[in-house]
Amino acid sequence: AMVRFGKWDEILKESRPGNEEPLIVGIWHFARGMAFSAKRRFDQALTELESLRNLAQDPAVAKIALWTPNPVGTILSIGVAVLEGDMAARQGDYDRAIAHLDRGTRLEDGLTYIEPPDWGIPVRHVLGATLLEAGRPAEAETVYWEDLRRSPENGWALFGLARALRAQDKSEQAEVIEQRFRRAWPDPDIQLEATRF
Repeated sequence: AMVRFGKWDEILKESRPGNEEPLIVGIWHFARGMAFSAKRRFDQALTELESLRNLAQDPAVAKIALWTPNPVGTILSIGVAVLEGDMAARQGDYDRAIAHLDRGTRLEDGLTYIEPPDWGIPVRHVLGATLLEAGRPAEAETVYWEDLRRSPENGWALFGLARALRAQDKSEQAEVIEQRFRRAWPDPDIQLEATRF
């Protein structure tokens, strides 16, 4: 949740979990990596990425499945792709960022469906925002439409889709989507600027 809403300082104040369960520790490394990346402290973000990658690729971790049918290694591999993509995007290497995030989307799509989902930040939201930053709004539009097909009336995806349509001067369509967004997200206590922080 703190990553979702860009609570970078709060994340970095969190101590290492007392529980050494690999999924919990891996998510902690992921969150710290995202915080360091957002703060442009890329050396520290890389250290967290390497710790996360080592967990995700550990053969013992790869076989663990707790309350979920999805192996822990697979779940953490999504985090690896998202963090790699985030770091690349914040350094202006959009082609590399998009390639990592596309991989993360495919890994996420391969998860067995459960509620709540095993990966809490839809990768398409990060990918769509990155495509918009890269000046590729038509591709971002496609990404957000696909997310809405999977999660109808999701406020994040509606917000991103409206931005993608506006960036292509599709004003009438954007207005319709913005109305849907306002219905889906009627009393926000946070104003979005993108579908990733």
